[in-house]
Amino acid sequence: MSAPRPRWSVWVVLVAVALAGGAVVVTVSASSSESTDTTRARLPSTAPASPSTAPTTPTTVESLAEPRAQPPVVPPVPARQVLAAAERAAGPDMSLGVAVLDVHTGEPAVGRGGAQEFMSASLSKLIVAVDVLDRRRAEGRPLDPADLDLIDRALSASDDNAMNALWGRHDGAGAIGRVAGRLGLTAYLPPDSTETWGDTVVTATDMVTIYRYVLRGMAPQDRAVIVDALASPSTVAVDGFGQHYGLLHEGASPQRYAKQAWVPYAPAGYLLHSAGVAYDGRTGHAYAIALLSIQPYTDEQTARDRLSTVAAAALARLTA
Repeated sequence: MSAPRPRWSVWVVLVAVALAGGAVVVTVSASSSESTDTTRARLPSTAPASPSTAPTTPTTVESLAEPRAQPPVVPPVPARQVLAAAERAAGPDMSLGVAVLDVHTGEPAVGRGGAQEFMSASLSKLIVAVDVLDRRRAEGRPLDPADLDLIDRALSASDDNAMNALWGRHDGAGAIGRVAGRLGLTAYLPPDSTETWGDTVVTATDMVTIYRYVLRGMAPQDRAVIVDALASPSTVAVDGFGQHYGLLHEGASPQRYAKQAWVPYAPAGYLLHSAGVAYDGRTGHAYAIALLSIQPYTDEQTARDRLSTVAAAALARLTA
């Protein structure tokens, strides 16, 4: 909020015109009470006004108008500050991998466990969707409507059956390595898990790199397929697990979306991930945020609440 402007008034003698029988002096005023949005000059009539028709307000001149106040420039929030907020909110009862990346500047911030390997669970659905869209475009093939439907279901409702179909139709086992190679990821599928897409190994750093590629490297039409699906997830996934936790604890929108992942973790607990994108409405910068966790010896709701607390702290830094 800018400081209040002082009220002031300046009277300037502009013109002294010698007329027959005398001289007329025209005066003008520039005052803070004049609107700064409209600065058009109001010039006097060519004929002197009679006392009954004389203007009741002073004339303004554009060159004397008060300059329009400039809105304050808001610098982008450093990615490391978003990451620090998330780490401060994380308790000791979870193994957390967190990474943040400003998609616009490319500034990365890798924190606690950011390079730690986690089983991907449903995060691998995003990797396979990227590979299907990239290969189709590289080969110049139109996208099959059936594949579009499978991608949408796999990402929005986390439909395992849709993922199984994509995995079988499009060499899902090879997709992990292809995307990792193109984007320089450490992600991999263990050799003995070629039939189990959830066993893919990823890091938080891998996930923010994937999102930067989706937003900055993919063709607009392909990017829209992924973002539209992630921005409109079902409240409850096909398997009955609620998706409103982590980055989506307040729901999803085109300004905040994520791929969620979960699986019971032996002997008791949960592997729970939330990796997505949040926009800072003040600057328009998009931040890829990955929160990967293993939470042993806890129930489902506690695990969800813990990750939501970490996410809320990170997101609050973008709206402070």
